[in-house]
Amino acid sequence: MKFNTALIFLFSGIILFLSKKNKSEFKSLYKALSYTMIFIGAFTIAEHLGLSFFSIDNIFIPDKLTTTNPGRMSPATAICSILIGVGFLGRISSNKAINKIGLYSFKFTAILSLVAIISYLLLIPLSSKTVFFKSMAIHTSGLFLLISTLQLFNNPNSSFHQILIGDYEGSKLTRKILPVIILFPIFYSFILIFGINQEFISVDFGLVAYAAIFIPLSIIYVSYIAIGLNKSEKERRKLGQELEDSNRYYLKRFKQGVDQVSLIGTLDINRNFTYVNELFCEVFKYGKDEILNQNISILRSGHHEEKFYTDIWKKVDSGEIWVDEMKNKGKDGSFHWTLTAIIPFKNDKGEIFEFMSLSQNITERKTAEESKSDYFKKLEYKNKELEQFAYVASHDLQEPLRTVNNFTELLAKRRTEYFDELGLKSLQYIQDATSRMSELIKNLLDYNRLDKDNILTQIDCNQLVKDVEKDLSMNIDDAEATLIYNNLPTLFGYETPLRLLFQNLINNAIKFRKKDIKPLIEINATLKAGEWLFSIRDNGIGISPKYKDKIFVIFQRLHNKNKYKGSGIGLAHCRKIVDLHQGQIWVDSIDDEGSTFYFTIKIKEHD
Repeated sequence: MKFNTALIFLFSGIILFLSKKNKSEFKSLYKALSYTMIFIGAFTIAEHLGLSFFSIDNIFIPDKLTTTNPGRMSPATAICSILIGVGFLGRISSNKAINKIGLYSFKFTAILSLVAIISYLLLIPLSSKTVFFKSMAIHTSGLFLLISTLQLFNNPNSSFHQILIGDYEGSKLTRKILPVIILFPIFYSFILIFGINQEFISVDFGLVAYAAIFIPLSIIYVSYIAIGLNKSEKERRKLGQELEDSNRYYLKRFKQGVDQVSLIGTLDINRNFTYVNELFCEVFKYGKDEILNQNISILRSGHHEEKFYTDIWKKVDSGEIWVDEMKNKGKDGSFHWTLTAIIPFKNDKGEIFEFMSLSQNITERKTAEESKSDYFKKLEYKNKELEQFAYVASHDLQEPLRTVNNFTELLAKRRTEYFDELGLKSLQYIQDATSRMSELIKNLLDYNRLDKDNILTQIDCNQLVKDVEKDLSMNIDDAEATLIYNNLPTLFGYETPLRLLFQNLINNAIKFRKKDIKPLIEINATLKAGEWLFSIRDNGIGISPKYKDKIFVIFQRLHNKNKYKGSGIGLAHCRKIVDLHQGQIWVDSIDDEGSTFYFTIKIKEHD
C-alpha cells in the first residue's frame, strides 16, 4: 500500500471517530481532513495527466521499491479518495443538495471498489485490466468498499439504508434477489474464466453455457419468490376486502346514526343544495324535490343581519370550517334554531368544489334558554324589590319603635303616680316588646346584608376560632366551658361571615348547656370529595329529632324566650353563610344527649 493511500485511510478513520463524537469543536478538524483527502486525490490525478508542477508521491516517505511512478496512488485509488472526501463533507452539510451529492459519492466509491474486488476474485490477469484498475490493491478496494457501504447504511436518507432496513415489499424483494444477482455471476464467472485459462472450454462455449445456466436458474429463483409474493398478495387482498366490507358496514351504520340526529345537506360551488337527508326535510317541511337545486338562502329567517352571512361565506370560501348557531325558517313559516357547521371540500388542485352543512336542531334548547333568561330577569327584579323592601322595613320601622319605647320610658319615669300596678306592668311589657321588635328588625337587616360586599380571602381557621374564643371569653368563663380544636385547615372563604358562623354555633353550644354540667365543645375538620367537612360537637341539652329541619328556619324558636334569650335567627344566619360557601349544614342530635352540627365548605380553585 502506497504511503498516501495509507494516509487517506488514516484520515478516514479519524473522521469516522470524530463523527461519533458529534461535537461542534471537532467540526473544523473534520472538514480539514476531508479537504486534505480531496486535495491528495485530485493532485494525484493531475500527476497522472501530466498537469502537476511538483510531485507529492514521495513528499513524506520515498518509495525505493517501485520502478514506475514510485509512491503514486493508482487513478482508481485517487478517484475513490476524492469521492470519499466529498461524501464526508456532504454528510455534515445542512444543504440537501450537497447532502445528496455526498450520498452519490459514496455510491460511486462502492461501485468502483466492488469492480476492483470482483476482478481480483475472478483472477483476471493484470495485463487484461484497464489502466484505471491496474494498480489498485485488493485490500485498498476492500477498505474503500467497507467505508462507503457503512456510510450508506448509516444514512437514513440513502436508498441503500432503506433497502436493507425497510419493511416495504420492494425492499423485501430486493433483499431476496440480491444474492442471485451478486453471488451467482461472480461464482459462475470464476469457473468460466478458470476453464478458459486452463483451455477446458472455449470462450464461445463458455458464454453460451453462462447464458444457458444463468437464465433458467434466475427464472426458477424469481418464480419461487413470485409464488411467495403472490401468496402474500392474495392474503393481503383478502384482508383488504374484509376490511373494506367491514368499513362499508360500519360507515353505513354511522351514516344511519348521523341521519337520525343531524340535518345534513350538501351544496355545490354556487351554494345550491345537491343533497338533503330525511331529517332535514322533516324539520324544514320541504320535500326533496322542492329543496334540491335551491340556494341555501331559502332558509334565511330575517333574524340575522346581512353581515352575519357575509362572514360565514368569507370564512368558508377561505377553506376553514364555520360553526355557530343560526336561526332558520321552514317552508311553513316556522322558525328553527340550529347549531350548524359548514365544511368546505377541496379537490386535488386545492380548489373548493363542494360544501357540507351539518346541523343539529336546538330550537327547544334556545326556547328554554330564552324562557329562563326572561325568568331570571323577573327574578332579579323581584329580588331587588325584596331587598329594597327588607331594607325599608328594617330601617324605617326602627323610628316608630324608638318613639314608642322613648315615650313609654318617659311615662314610667315622670308619670308614675298616674299608673297603678297593672299600668306599670303594662308599660314594662310595651318596652320589652318594642326592644325585642327592634332587635328582630336589626337581625333581619343583618341577615339581608350577609352576602353583600364580601371578598374571598385566605383564612386560617385555627386563628379564626381563636379570635372567636376571645370575643366570647366572658360567656365561656361564666359557663366554665372548654373549647377543643386543633389542625383546622387554611382555606379560601369570606372571613366575616365565616367568623359569624363559628361564633353562632359555639355560642349556641354554651347557651343550650345542661344544668350543673360544664360545656365541652369540640371542633374538627376533614377533607372529603373536594370540600372541607367541619363538625362542632357539644354535651348540651340536645335537640329532638322532629325539630332538626325547623331550627334553620328564620325566627324559629324551640324554647321559651324567658328561659333562653335570642331572636331565633342565629341558625338561619349559619345556613345562609354555608350556602354562600356552596356547602350544606345539618345536625345530628338526641334530646338531652348533646348535638353535633356539621357543615361543608367547598374547596375553591385557589385551595
